Amino acid sequence: MSAEPFIPIATSIGGGFFIGLLFGCFVKKIIKILMFVAGGIVGLLLYLQQQQIISVDLARLEGSSTSIITILSSQFEKITQTGDMSSLGIPLAASIAAGFTVALAKS
Repeated sequence: MSAEPFIPIATSIGGGFFIGLLFGCFVKKIIKILMFVAGGIVGLLLYLQQQQIISVDLARLEGSSTSIITILSSQFEKITQTGDMSSLGIPLAASIAAGFTVALAKS
């Protein structure tokens, strides 16, 4: 039995895993940066409110954050409906998903 028929599938799986791994590492770094910035902004607002330099209207802040989350979730639904990975093929889509999961799970 020759290994010739399996070479395209093996390269698809290996390449997809590597792409998923890179993409997962990139997403993880971006999320860390965004969380650092968001935490700094919240900390700064809390400090300025404690020093009575500013006044934060929590009801208005909650309303604006709710509207932002609603807009982002509707945009995410549009992306997931049009960016279907099933057209890539099962081995490539599965290996990309596996690489993405491994990258997010590693510490």
